[in-house]
Amino acid sequence: MAASQIFICFSSKDEAVAREVVDFLEAGGIKCWISLRDVAPGQNYQEAIVQAIEAARGIVFLFSEFSSKSGEIKKELSIGASINVPVFPLRLSPIAPSGALRYELATRQWIDIFPDRQHALGKLAETIKDLIDAPAADQSVVPLTRPLAGNAATTAAKPLASAKPSPAKKRTRAPRAPRAPIVAPGTQQFEAIRALLARHIGPIAKVFVEKAASQARTPEEFCERLATHVAAPAARTSFVQAVRARLADKS
Repeated sequence: MAASQIFICFSSKDEAVAREVVDFLEAGGIKCWISLRDVAPGQNYQEAIVQAIEAARGIVFLFSEFSSKSGEIKKELSIGASINVPVFPLRLSPIAPSGALRYELATRQWIDIFPDRQHALGKLAETIKDLIDAPAADQSVVPLTRPLAGNAATTAAKPLASAKPSPAKKRTRAPRAPRAPIVAPGTQQFEAIRALLARHIGPIAKVFVEKAASQARTPEEFCERLATHVAAPAARTSFVQAVRARLADKS
């Protein structure tokens, strides 16, 4: 999968608009990945989604009354957020985000596809190209939550290099060694815990286990982070017990 591909996040009920967006972007040289076309016959659908998000340079989120109610959409955006994939929201109807989407879009501005469809799609393509074409050294100073709409005064990113250096030379501390994950990817422990979580949420379990293992400071915090992905209280309790047993098993 090409690194410049853009993942299209949409509800199946917005398929017609999703196809229109893909056609517009690809006509302008922006390669897209969309599930209704790019999941190969016989391929695991959820695994394909995870792999596409992990390889994408950005996510175009078609925000509508249908996608705002989709649990799968929330999962896709959560995966993207966990690996810092920038999101470009395209609002299809005049509705406001709520719940989890309100949190996800809190620091982002979206492009309205209405009333001028062609102008909106052109703005979307321009914003995506700005990100993809930016040199690697410059991307670190471009906020991932940069506004997608508005005038130049509100959308221009301020380069970090413009900040005035401090006149006094500060003492620098030696960088801390990175903390080892609670469980290392590829180990038997990791795979066993991934399989436990996958019973509840499917293939995306791998992403959440990796994130929890790298961010949690203690095994107990690791268990608590994973438990949030198990909906039923009874199932959550047995899940946590099973994960603790796996962590205690050093064989």
